[in-house]
Amino acid sequence: MKVLKLLCNSVIVLSLSLSTANAGSEFDYLHEHPGKTSATVTGSHIKLSKAEAAAYKRNLERLLYLLAKQPTLASPQGVEIKGYFRPNDYQPKTNNVPIPGFGYLRFHSYFRDNKTGKPVPFGFPTDELSVSVNDPEKGLSACTVPGAPTKVFYEPSQVGELAGFPHYRLEGGTDVIVMSRSKVPLWIPLTREEYVKGWLASWQKQAAEAPAIDTVTPQIVRSHQEALSVMTPLERTMQARELAWDPFKPTLAPAGSDEGRPLVRVNPTWFDPKLPRSAFQLITIMFSYSGTLNQDAPGPTEFGDIAPFRVWQALHTSDWREISGALTDK
Repeated sequence: MKVLKLLCNSVIVLSLSLSTANAGSEFDYLHEHPGKTSATVTGSHIKLSKAEAAAYKRNLERLLYLLAKQPTLASPQGVEIKGYFRPNDYQPKTNNVPIPGFGYLRFHSYFRDNKTGKPVPFGFPTDELSVSVNDPEKGLSACTVPGAPTKVFYEPSQVGELAGFPHYRLEGGTDVIVMSRSKVPLWIPLTREEYVKGWLASWQKQAAEAPAIDTVTPQIVRSHQEALSVMTPLERTMQARELAWDPFKPTLAPAGSDEGRPLVRVNPTWFDPKLPRSAFQLITIMFSYSGTLNQDAPGPTEFGDIAPFRVWQALHTSDWREISGALTDK
């Protein structure tokens, strides 16, 4: 029986291996097949004035034009690039900030259809350029600080510059380029004091909800109060760096150390309030590779998919100084 069981297990493992191999080689990718780029620019479901809507649409069309004339998008090979651009559906509650918008350019790899023998684009890709306009929260990963008065984010790692614009890389490998009209910092450090006070406010609220039965939360509140009381004025103003989760005390790296992950918040003065709301003051573009791109030796994936590499090429062969011409004052 043991021999039979081992034999059955071996057959199952072999079958799974063959299935995986077949799945990996399922597509005959056509790397050199001439592709095309197409994208639509539309209005929004939100209420903008006629003048704002027209100016914003012109700015979106200008941005798309400048992107589409770059080498990878102008003459795509092995991929068909499709997308759309428009204002955000959900706008800020105030009219005192620039109008945010977004767009996508998705890279559909060509492969040979087994039945017809004709080239066809892959239907549902995740390799793309994700474009955000006037939205300083894009390109950031959120950090939970429940009682903080503003949203908190992990500071992204800058890996270099492209045409003078910062180039970041997120933890999952996504590349980000940020183009801004202003020299004002887009993000500013979250201080150690702000971090502890945010958590303290959250714990105090929780402690007040069941004071008769909750004996643990008051201890956490006291530990956060004590942490604040022993901070020097300089330590309070230092950038917060989140280290390890520990609910009983502030999860901060030691003051002055480079441990942990630095935290930031959006700078409320990132934009020029004198410009019209339709002006493009900030453009953030994220380059997603499905997690299959080898950044050290970029090229087709191990299964032959060319789309992640084409996205990478769009980042590294485009003239970002020219594209920054989409930053406008109208």
